[in-house]
Amino acid sequence: MYRLIWFQHVHKAAGTLVVNLARANGEILYKNNANGNPLDEDGERLELWKYDEGQLKSFVDSCEQEGVTFVATEHGSPDFKVLHRDSRVVLLTTLRDPISRAVSNYNHAYFGGYTKASNIGDFLSESRFFMSDNFYVRTFSRKEQFPLEAISEEDLETAKGALALFDLVLLLGKIDLLTTLSEEFGWGMSAVDSHATFGDPWKVWNMMKKGQLIRVVRYIGGLSAPGEQSLLDGRYDLDLSLIRSIEGDDGGD
Repeated sequence: MYRLIWFQHVHKAAGTLVVNLARANGEILYKNNANGNPLDEDGERLELWKYDEGQLKSFVDSCEQEGVTFVATEHGSPDFKVLHRDSRVVLLTTLRDPISRAVSNYNHAYFGGYTKASNIGDFLSESRFFMSDNFYVRTFSRKEQFPLEAISEEDLETAKGALALFDLVLLLGKIDLLTTLSEEFGWGMSAVDSHATFGDPWKVWNMMKKGQLIRVVRYIGGLSAPGEQSLLDGRYDLDLSLIRSIEGDDGGD
């Protein structure tokens, strides 16, 4: 029977590793894609998160007709209820500690040359969605539109309900990711690019070309980008509650 793995790719939570494992294990990705995210003929992302029920069903129909078995969405959240009701779709996502994810996102931008911010405070001021407060709750309650609205306990409950629709919610650091994916999908333990922030010689070369010797020293030493990580304290409290609910501990007595 046909099945389509729909991977909600949470930025800096091993998403690229999952996409590359899928590809290495023979999953068929959309014919035109960027890291698993479907693109149209002009190379623009298909904004699947804007699709209504009929459009989403038609998209899954087209994937079945074309033999596509793996789709990723990273830049928006589709209607998970619609996908859950489709027996052909297997909903998958990966999550990690939200503060660790935010730090990783900052390191990725800082050492990769994707930001001019010299510290985490300046990076936060750039108002990037992937660094927004309670990013997980925003993602799974689908409150992703700019200007960003305030997030509430009600949105937390919505996010919990959305994640309950997923076939697999894998918490990094709590499970063996590769073993679980192998057990669920029969994937082998292929050696693939995980797009890790550290250990990339090209990043070192690019920083050296720009004369960023202090960054090179920090990078080689495995040190985080500069700035007070305490600025993240309290920024992801609802995300932490969401993680605890997945672990079966809502923080109650």
